[in-house]
Parts: sequence; C-alpha cells; structure tokens
Amino acid sequence: MLATLLEFLREKHRTTPMWLKVLIPVLGVGSLGVVAVMGAFLAFVVTAWLGQPIPVLGFDQSVEQPIAFPHTIHAGMGVYTNSTGDQIQGLGMDCTFCHRTVTSQANAGVPPVQFCAYCHQVIGGEESEPLTQVRTAAGIIGDSPHPIDWKRVHRMPDHVRFVHEPHIRYLTQNPDKVTNSTSGETIGAAGVCSTCHGDVASMEEVAQVEPLKMGQCVNCHRENEAPTDCASCHH
Repeated sequence: MLATLLEFLREKHRTTPMWLKVLIPVLGVGSLGVVAVMGAFLAFVVTAWLGQPIPVLGFDQSVEQPIAFPHTIHAGMGVYTNSTGDQIQGLGMDCTFCHRTVTSQANAGVPPVQFCAYCHQVIGGEESEPLTQVRTAAGIIGDSPHPIDWKRVHRMPDHVRFVHEPHIRYLTQNPDKVTNSTSGETIGAAGVCSTCHGDVASMEEVAQVEPLKMGQCVNCHRENEAPTDCASCHH
C-alpha cells in the first residue's frame, strides 16, 4: 500500500506543471494571511464595540490640542516641568474655575481665550511657546485676536443627551460612589469628575480613560437607582 502511494506521488510530481507547483503553496500562505488579517480586524471591531478601540493607526484616546495646556500644572498638586524646562509647583485649581457651567448646565463649558489671558498676560515668561500662542490669540501680542479651536476629547453620539449637572450633583452628595480618583479626593465638583474623565489633574495630555458606551451608562444607572428608560438619555 505504501509503495503504491509513493509511486502515485512520484507520478503526480512528474506530471504536475511547474506553475501549479508554485501556485499551491502561494495560495496556502495567502489564505493564512487573509485569515490573520480578518482575525485582527475582527478583534479591533469587537474591542471598539465593547470598550475603547486598540490604540493603533491613530485610534488612540488622546487628542493633540492646538495649544499645549498642561492640566498637571493647573490642576495638579505636585512639582512639574513646564514647556521651558523650569520646575513649577502645581496650582491645584478646582475644575470649576475654568469649566464654570459644569454644576449648573448640560455643558461643562470651555473658557474663552480672554479668560486664559486674564492670568497669562502677566503670568509666565515670554520664552514659553504655548503662552505666546495664548497671548497672540487674545490679541495681547500682534493685532489678530482669534478664538482657540480646542479639540474635543470625550464625545457622545449626536442622539445621546448627557447633562453634567445632575451627575455632578449626585456624585457630590454620594462621594462613596466616586471612582478613578487616584488622589483620593471625592469632595466637590473637581473630586467627582474622575468617575467619567479619570484623574485629569495627573494628565499632561488629556485622554479618554473610560469607554463611555451605553452598557456602562446603563449599568451605572442601575447601580445607583437612576432612570433607565430610553428617553432619559436619547432624543
């Protein structure tokens, strides 16, 4: 039986065209490549659907802002290095100092350039490139004042309605429900923002740390006895 099989294989080897001998392994390797690519694509889609996409090909969770704004120096409490290499003591500013509508409206609010310039027209050296950009935008330097086009980091779908005020109010009244606060601070608006935004005070460049998917929101509402009907969050 074995001799017959070997004779059959030798005959096939003699009669099979060379192009077919080359094509068969190429197709085999190509098929494995297609399977690998499809598997990687499927893994990317599944992770992006259930949580945050894998940080490849630009799908990371941070956004490069038009002007480098160090939350570490403004909101942090440690000693940090600024853009010119100097050691700066963190100011420990409350989030609501800049995001003033977070406790009363749906939107957290982004300060206008004049708000930034109120301090930085006198604070900070002239050699700082980010501060030069702020002062130029505010019209302190040059004669072309313009708003700063800050890039949005945390984004919900257009059909989702998220109102900051009730969430801030509830977490402020229930500090034991606050999560992600690596500093341990859970008091006041600045202490509860970490639940959804992470410890922003420790971020040199703000990134999204929570998936903020529907399942996460629904589970949080259930755990805290908040409404889960569709109209609560959807238009």
